[in-house]
Amino acid sequence: MSTTNKRPLGRPVQQQDSLPTSRQILLTASRLFMEKGFDSVSMNQVAEQSGVTKATIYYYYPAKTDLFVASIAETLSLVNKRINEILAQPGSFRSRLISITENYLKVPQVHIDGMFEQVKQHLNEEQQQTLIRYENGLYETIREAFDAAVLDGEIACEDTLVASHIYISMLRVGERQYDRTQILFPSSREAAEAIVAFLWRGIHM
Repeated sequence: MSTTNKRPLGRPVQQQDSLPTSRQILLTASRLFMEKGFDSVSMNQVAEQSGVTKATIYYYYPAKTDLFVASIAETLSLVNKRINEILAQPGSFRSRLISITENYLKVPQVHIDGMFEQVKQHLNEEQQQTLIRYENGLYETIREAFDAAVLDGEIACEDTLVASHIYISMLRVGERQYDRTQILFPSSREAAEAIVAFLWRGIHM
């Protein structure tokens, strides 16, 4: 009997003309983790919303922590890519910073720092270092943007690394919601403009 073209047992079939199964799982998981937090997301939920079986999830990600690390790393990578795309656009640094801020605030999310602390105890050292590396990549991208703005004479900033951390920390303000009906800003655009305006007072020449 011929055994040609046999695939390994248990390997999920990739649908034609669609995202690879592993990537679809990551995108779904990252959305769920960012919206609900680590504890509130189950492998069953990810499987159902990805349109695959739970066995398929476990084929790619043997444990929930493996899925969490991979999905959040994917999210941070996509965010970093989008920031670089905005920074490459024409316009003043201030206008591009507002655009970056607005894009960030349009995505419903549990703040990454808080989620890391919540999940940290469940992660091994390698997993923790993976997330730290991707998170630091965001700070480095923003720091480089601040450096470029200093060189172009748009801002005055002695420590761009501190400035980048302050800026990213300020993004929490734009997410502030007191209850289901009362929010600090009526729109992500107004939040972005207010955050950057406040920051600008400290770095504008």
